[in-house]
Amino acid sequence: MWIVTIIVIVILLLIAVILFSKIKVDVWVRKKGKDDEVVFKIRMLYGLIRLHYELPMLKIENLEKGIKVEVDKSKNIGQEKEAHNETQVNKRKVDHWLNVFHQILEATESLKAWLEKTLSRLSISKLEWSTHFCAGDAAYTAVASGMVWSTKAFIVGWLSHHVQLKKSPRLFVVPTFDDHPHFTSEMSCIVQISCGYAIYAGLVLIVRVLKVKGGVKRWKSILSKA
Repeated sequence: MWIVTIIVIVILLLIAVILFSKIKVDVWVRKKGKDDEVVFKIRMLYGLIRLHYELPMLKIENLEKGIKVEVDKSKNIGQEKEAHNETQVNKRKVDHWLNVFHQILEATESLKAWLEKTLSRLSISKLEWSTHFCAGDAAYTAVASGMVWSTKAFIVGWLSHHVQLKKSPRLFVVPTFDDHPHFTSEMSCIVQISCGYAIYAGLVLIVRVLKVKGGVKRWKSILSKA
């Protein structure tokens, strides 16, 4: 009897530890001239599970071909990359994604409300975004500086209404007045959500799908094509 009690207590403690743990996503984006790099580091269960994604290249070829994207994936930071994928993001693919999103909306009851509630449980503990640039002309650089500040302020304002900002974002815009155009932007962001709420949100999403007639079938079709 005591052994069974101890096992039950241990199981309950493990479940509590999992539910109260955090899912942490560290995003780092850097753009310098023609060089681009996007890195995602995901940590779960106190670092026992780690995922690492890299987008070493975002190359805009032309309006028809769109953006060429390379993705490297590895399970743990420091390990060799497991997979290297390359894809082309163009207007046709964006239209396809929009069509998929509309299908998901139709297959899920009140998906927008679910998204808003889930976003409200996200917390951003770090947001630093610096931009250094020169347009090659003093007047153009001054105008562009104001536009960059406005864009950043708009994005931060939107975030403040939809997610929890634990710390004030650190935003920098540094215009350089010289004759050589250049652009460098770097952003670092840490997003967190509790594992317990992530599981709860997943269960709520499943219930919302079940409430729609044919919702499960549509989701299976969408996931199989993805």
